[in-house]
Amino acid sequence: MLAENIPFNTLLVLLSLVAGVALLRSRVTKTDLWHATLTPLSSIIGSGFLIMAPLLASIVGPLSPIAIVGIVLIAFSAGHVIRFNIRFLEPRLAEGRLLPGTRHIEQLGNLVLAFAYVVAVAFYLSLLSSFLLNYFAVSSLFLERCLTTSIIVFITTVGYLRGLGGLERLEAFSVNIQLAVIASLMVGLVLFSISFYSSSELDIQYTLRPIPVQLQMLAGALLIVQGFETSRFLGDSYSQEIRVKSSRNAQIISGILYVASVALLMPVVQGMDLHEVKLAEIVQAMMPVALVLPAMLMLAAIMSQFSAAVADLGGGGGLLREGTRARVATRFGYILVSAFAVGLVWTVDLLEIVAIASKAFASYYLLQTLLAIIYNRKDRPQGAKLTVVNEVFFSILALVLAYIVVCSISAE
Repeated sequence: MLAENIPFNTLLVLLSLVAGVALLRSRVTKTDLWHATLTPLSSIIGSGFLIMAPLLASIVGPLSPIAIVGIVLIAFSAGHVIRFNIRFLEPRLAEGRLLPGTRHIEQLGNLVLAFAYVVAVAFYLSLLSSFLLNYFAVSSLFLERCLTTSIIVFITTVGYLRGLGGLERLEAFSVNIQLAVIASLMVGLVLFSISFYSSSELDIQYTLRPIPVQLQMLAGALLIVQGFETSRFLGDSYSQEIRVKSSRNAQIISGILYVASVALLMPVVQGMDLHEVKLAEIVQAMMPVALVLPAMLMLAAIMSQFSAAVADLGGGGGLLREGTRARVATRFGYILVSAFAVGLVWTVDLLEIVAIASKAFASYYLLQTLLAIIYNRKDRPQGAKLTVVNEVFFSILALVLAYIVVCSISAE
């Protein structure tokens, strides 16, 4: 049996170690572009990489690989809008040359996104704490909240004392671990899939729903791949061109990983209870692939939530600096985001408001798309031509995002 094959398990561990060392020693990972890419990449793959395959399988079953391609393409389209606004809208915003209505839309979008970041930081780190405590058979809401608060304080302290560079070092550490584990995961899943399809057929048991309901659930799943917008708020440390490239590169890397992982995880997912997907069950479901993968994925799961929280804290600090026109320094922005996140951890059930946060992210992308439409029509520099392709593209995307804001629901 492949899973119990000692040389195979040893190979996966060695592959993970080699990948990790290669990432640490690579010249690419020492460039400004890679450091800038870490924040959006951490947020995108950290917020849902492990959960996406079983989540989609619970909605559309064997059509999950097609669904993830559609989700990635819509997310990349929203990312294109963010990058368009970094190039063209942001300079005019900094110079105070936007129309009054446009400035109000930008401010509303920032307010909505700030709320989403606060919830995201609290939610990701609460998941991390819950998963870690459950692994050691500890079930205590008080201890979970204490651990979550301690992690938030630690990250905030690093951000305040070391600035964005300090947060990027935390991100680099956690992302390198994730990518190293993912490299082993992909190899293991490829070999497992070859073995599986040579002797079995895919049979995923999921609840059949009307197509409109499936589309509403898929619309909610889109927000799992959020995070590319964080490049927008790194202007304190990186040039416009690097931020544009960092957002695009993060989406390309994460898009490839999401599509490949969802396709390869279908044989594993078919044995899971898809009515209530839990992170611990996903990790244990890797046992048939290789005995070492559950432990490796537990580490990756912890690092993924940690890196996503660090990335969104970094984005939130940069957002507050931009929104207040530098009256609030980025380092103090980290403290404000963290303070509100700690408040949420101790006062509310985060599962009840995370759906609202997801709609908040979608609302931000919608408002950014409206800004791009207004710029393209009315606010572009005198003499610049109206781009018909952009006009059509932005309008279609705005309709899609409006549907997500209004109609998206969580998978049940």
